[in-house]
Amino acid sequence: MGDHEKLIATLHPLERQVLPYLVDNITVQHLHEKTGMQSVEIIRALQWLSNKQVLVLQKDTQQFLHLGSNGQFYLTQGLPERRFLDALQAGPLSLAAVSKQAQLNADEVNVCVGRLKQLGAILFGQQLSLTSKGRQLLHGTSPEESFLATLPRSSDSLTDAEKKIYADLKERRDFLVLKEEKTFSVTLTDLGQQLVQTELPTDFIDTITPHVLRTGMWKTGTFRRYDTEINVPKITGGRIHPLSLLIRNIRRIFMDMGFQEMEGPWVESAFWCMDSMWIPQDHPSREMQDTFYLPYEGTFPEALAKKVAVSHETGGTTGSKGYKYSWNPAAARQLLLRTHTTATTFRYFGEKHIQAPAKYLCVGRIFRNETLDATHLNEFHQVEGFIMDDGLTLRDLMGYIKEFYARLGITKIKFKPTYNPYTEPSMECLGYNEHLGRWIELINSGVFRPESLEPFGITKPVIAWGFGLERLAMMIYGQKDIRQVFGTLTDLDFLRSYSVPR
Repeated sequence: MGDHEKLIATLHPLERQVLPYLVDNITVQHLHEKTGMQSVEIIRALQWLSNKQVLVLQKDTQQFLHLGSNGQFYLTQGLPERRFLDALQAGPLSLAAVSKQAQLNADEVNVCVGRLKQLGAILFGQQLSLTSKGRQLLHGTSPEESFLATLPRSSDSLTDAEKKIYADLKERRDFLVLKEEKTFSVTLTDLGQQLVQTELPTDFIDTITPHVLRTGMWKTGTFRRYDTEINVPKITGGRIHPLSLLIRNIRRIFMDMGFQEMEGPWVESAFWCMDSMWIPQDHPSREMQDTFYLPYEGTFPEALAKKVAVSHETGGTTGSKGYKYSWNPAAARQLLLRTHTTATTFRYFGEKHIQAPAKYLCVGRIFRNETLDATHLNEFHQVEGFIMDDGLTLRDLMGYIKEFYARLGITKIKFKPTYNPYTEPSMECLGYNEHLGRWIELINSGVFRPESLEPFGITKPVIAWGFGLERLAMMIYGQKDIRQVFGTLTDLDFLRSYSVPR
């Protein structure tokens, strides 16, 4: 048996069904019309034939126009304009009477009046009435109705006149929907050109059935050949997500540096996430545009809350004047999705009664109402850490940050002063991203203010930091967009091929 005959003997029934109709540039839609096969069957057959080098399957993306919910309704029940004109057939009516008889809402009535007045189809007086143009429109098919009846179709196929109709109809709510769809077309190889001209045998046994066994066909019939050499898609095994590996590495580094791990809830009260840290209740970060609030109330320790209130209002015994307002416990009870893992740090201060010396680490999910772009996500991971001990200064904080990044192989960093309500001094650490070609913020850090620590009875200095895990991952894995690491642009090729950080 030659190679040509061997190939024919391996053809699946779906492949044999589609082969006689194959020509260059034929689409799945055309094959559906010719064969009656389902689109999924056709695509499967074409993919198999492509693997056998019979054809080249070309994938493209096109914009297709579909009827929206209102478009489907109006196509069957009649456009508002037609129902408006139909109501006037028997004679003049008031606008209210037309609206009631045609069962049109206020928005539909406004569209009809504007459209029909422009076409000269109605006359305005004490009552509305039809013109000769209106009667002509009533008894014919409008261009809009003809257009809707052709959908769905490719947006590239619209004529100039249809483009004008589309521009008008798309302004109407839920009338038209533009969807991006994949299309497939075929280019035959030399082998494919030969096959489509070959009369294919139809007596192959494809499946062992009770009929085949009962009649003895299995003894005399010819079975379809099983092709063990066909080029099949590669099967890839699962692997750990790159962020999970990076988290493991970060945990190991901090554990080697003597840190313990802490955990806290994703849903927090504003008390733990804001107030306990000495973030004022009128701070912009507490607004809806920055924070995801929940329609529920949380709780907090009343005794601790009284001390926090004093710190906010007067600064307590720290020498600060505080914020000079009356602290509102209702605002502190609001539940939200935590905006930083520092909330977990202050929970530990309040519930675990941490004593110096202490080193703690938290790796957790946080949420912010951010605009998505190359360096911002709504949902991401933050790595939080603090150290409590005698004599700690900003220089110690810089040393720990440098040491951490050095263990990750990142040495191109710099520091600059910043402002946080709960730390003083405050400091940002920036790292140079070679792939973006610019410096990006990696860490926000500082020394906790006495006003934030006094309610917890903490008198030792506390240095702390927090950084977004995904921005660090961008540098390590060489991605230019944060969404390629954790988000909407992450693709399987990256997840299957990334290099494990050392």
